[in-house]
Amino acid sequence: MIKKVILVVLVITLVIPAKSQHFVGKSKVQVEKEMKTLLPEFVIDNSSVNRTYKYLKYINKITEQTMLIFLSENDICTSTKVVSDYSNLLQVKKDLNNSYKSTGKDTWKYSIDGVKYVVKLKREEWYFTVFTTKDD
Repeated sequence: MIKKVILVVLVITLVIPAKSQHFVGKSKVQVEKEMKTLLPEFVIDNSSVNRTYKYLKYINKITEQTMLIFLSENDICTSTKVVSDYSNLLQVKKDLNNSYKSTGKDTWKYSIDGVKYVVKLKREEWYFTVFTTKDD
């Protein structure tokens, strides 16, 4: 029984960067440092190259999630995108509802130091994404 409880707690703590650490506006160096300390279950993945977007790619094989941290030309995070398996959907939505103010179906908002941000969950056929960026 204790093993089951530990497993459930472990899965819940590993599932969601959706609530995530707030990376928008931080430098590439800050993001890399925070990923190592705050989300160590996500490992950097340099296996693919995309010439259109500048980004960092992290994967979590346990929860089947990928986190993309999009960077400006000056290596400042402009947005994040978490791609996740549907097995994580209920926990992700619960976490988002507990962390941010819902502003409609699958949309949340929050602010830090007077800057407003928007979080959008988008359902695809085989996976869902959680996208975080500054609110216009």
